[in-house]
Amino acid sequence: MSGSSSGWQGKADIVYALLRSDIETAKLAPGQTLSEIDLVDYTGASRTPVREAIRRLAADGLVELEPRRAPTVSRISLRSARALFEFRRILEPAAIRLVAAAAESDQTLHSAIEELQDRFTELSTMEFLASAPDRFTDATAEFDALLSASTPNEYLRRSITDLRPHSARLRHIAHSDRSRIRDSIGEHLTMCQSILSSDPDRAADAMTAHLNHVEEAIFRHLLTASDAELLVS
Repeated sequence: MSGSSSGWQGKADIVYALLRSDIETAKLAPGQTLSEIDLVDYTGASRTPVREAIRRLAADGLVELEPRRAPTVSRISLRSARALFEFRRILEPAAIRLVAAAAESDQTLHSAIEELQDRFTELSTMEFLASAPDRFTDATAEFDALLSASTPNEYLRRSITDLRPHSARLRHIAHSDRSRIRDSIGEHLTMCQSILSSDPDRAADAMTAHLNHVEEAIFRHLLTASDAELLVS
């Protein structure tokens, strides 16, 4: 019995990871219906792991469950996006301040930030970046993951980690504004440089400025989106 349970649980983990990634990148769009039959066909898993994955996604706030209706991908609302950024402006400047202090004595962390700085520097020289932003998206995702993983305060770290799926969905929207990519690269370079120079105050200020600019880009998109009917004001 335990082996059988372990088997479907492992499949549920795979289905969960796949659907979460598709929601974060908008491959599964806000408001899209998630038919159980379609998900079974799409994932190749049976109904039990699919149902468990949907339950976990609902607990994450990425899927909406209503009685007698198929699950749907959670909509992105102006209100929730604004609330998310208000919270991020509290958490992430505090986190990067701690990371900047920790990097002074943590050579592994220092080297990881140096590697990211080199990648952002290389990206800043790429002429084709605006038409091929995948490397930029990967680098910013790794920066965010490293920041949350390296935050010394466990409660702060856990709070940032819990927000990552929702932050990732909004990152996808922000990166649709190709005109802002180079500015964002510059902002990430400033954050990396501030950490490497052990300047917590500058790092926190750079993070706050970056979040403000990202929020502006996202709201410009949401307010003019052609699928505005999916948004809740």
